[in-house]
Amino acid sequence: MNNTSKTILILVIVILSGLFAWYFFRIVVYLLVSVVLSLLGQPVVEFLHRIKLGPFRLPLGVSAFITLLIIISLIGGFISFFFPLLASQATFVSELDVAAITRSLEEPLSQLEFLLHEWSFLNPEETIGGKVVGELMAIATFERFSSFFNSLIGFAVEIFIGFLAISFMTFFFLKEKHLFSGILIFFTPHPHKEEAREILYESKILLRRYFLGLITDLFAVFVMISFAMWIIGLPNALVIGFFAGILNVIPYVGPIIATFIGVFLGLSVNLHLDFYTQMVPLIISIMASFIIVNTIDVGVLQPMIYSKSVKTHPLEIFIVFLIAGIAGGVFGMIIAIPCYSVIRIFTKQFFSKSKMIKGIKESFNQPQPG
Repeated sequence: MNNTSKTILILVIVILSGLFAWYFFRIVVYLLVSVVLSLLGQPVVEFLHRIKLGPFRLPLGVSAFITLLIIISLIGGFISFFFPLLASQATFVSELDVAAITRSLEEPLSQLEFLLHEWSFLNPEETIGGKVVGELMAIATFERFSSFFNSLIGFAVEIFIGFLAISFMTFFFLKEKHLFSGILIFFTPHPHKEEAREILYESKILLRRYFLGLITDLFAVFVMISFAMWIIGLPNALVIGFFAGILNVIPYVGPIIATFIGVFLGLSVNLHLDFYTQMVPLIISIMASFIIVNTIDVGVLQPMIYSKSVKTHPLEIFIVFLIAGIAGGVFGMIIAIPCYSVIRIFTKQFFSKSKMIKGIKESFNQPQPG
């Protein structure tokens, strides 16, 4: 097979793989999440497997099962800690008196209304208060509520199915640490199996470092934002820190979204304050806290934690973010960047170390006859 045929074959495989990933997006997500969890849990499996109980050693299957239970317990503990806080915050926001809020913000809203009327964003007879109340009343209609309720049930069912699928795959990836790499090597042409093993081994190390660094970074942002909100005096500091940590997984866009959410949640528990003398300084304090924490994160933590991670262009991140949002909604947007990082680290290793790819590049660089 000549170099042109090899190139065509590789392009066909890449296109078919992309179509498969697009069509079976959720399955690919479950698979990637399982691989990541197995990468993080593999050291625990190896540690447990080395433990001897007298003359007996813990079987590999038992070690993998215990590790899976530890992972599930950690995730369950995380959810059980934050879910009541998030639920209470949601209940508080849903019980806000919109009319009272409108009255307390009457003066700044009237100035904003004047500008919106001037710019033709609002019709002359419309008001911001009427617009907000109308939207909230529309949300409260039976049709909207039924749609939301059905979506909630669908989301819960999807989470349950995803939990079962990820748990099942993670167990076998933990038990047989070479299972995933073995599948990939099986489909690798025979002359390139050895280099594929080397690439997969180095990719595993890089990916484990990346995801440990990612978890460390998200936790650090959560702690810093929660502490800053506590210093400001907000009772929902942990909730704001939670959103800041989770959204920090989305580069560039995440911290901006988290800042707006932080301002909204901070104001939601301080609506009794005077707008100009108290609310405006509070908004400035919250935004300043986010800017300072994000500066520390980008300038100090991320270079230190991700010292060997793969750098990505903002446009590249934006396109991935949009595709994931269209294909998988909010959940897709949250997991898009970590999943994309898995693929990117692996492909970078492959393209930098594969002799086959180097050969194809050389064939392209050779001068053409004639």
